[in-house]
Amino acid sequence: MSAHFFSKTFIRGILVLLPLILTIYPLYYFFNWLNSISNELIQYFFPGMTSLPGTGIVLGIITIFLLGLLMSSNFIRRVYEWIEAPLLRIPLVKSLYSAIKELTRYLAPEPGRKKADKVVVVKIPDMDIEIIGFVMRTDLSPLPDELEKQDRVAVYFPMSYQVGGYTLFLPRSWLKNTDMSVEDAMKNVLTGWVSTE
Repeated sequence: MSAHFFSKTFIRGILVLLPLILTIYPLYYFFNWLNSISNELIQYFFPGMTSLPGTGIVLGIITIFLLGLLMSSNFIRRVYEWIEAPLLRIPLVKSLYSAIKELTRYLAPEPGRKKADKVVVVKIPDMDIEIIGFVMRTDLSPLPDELEKQDRVAVYFPMSYQVGGYTLFLPRSWLKNTDMSVEDAMKNVLTGWVSTE
């Protein structure tokens, strides 16, 4: 077995394993932590009772649901803002936290906040290039008067391999509709449209 074959195969294995670890391990750690808490509660209220496997998953689902329920309260939202305030003051933590928060808001927006539901191909005149974007709003009337609003829409362009992007206000004539879903487009944009062949 040659060194080249070994290194190529090893890297392929890492590329398969890494997304699984980064996705599954945090969930496993979270539910395992909840499982230990639930078992302690069981022992406290029912001494001598054996541990029940899976209670962490049940407790996790209930906790997440209750958290979502609590966030509908203005008071709890203020408490949440007070808790997250220190995170928004630490330079590196602020960037990471804000980026993750904005991504989750984009993919699953809060009530009253519109989710991008239209993927478009933007063709810039006199340039032989096209780019995928997401229509964020079609009504620009609330925006500053200095901005040209006639027959324009706001299109968001995420950047590959990082959470971030920019919004351009473009003429409608530059846009071509596509039936690609937001989820598929976001996945491909964030990975730089890397080939899966």
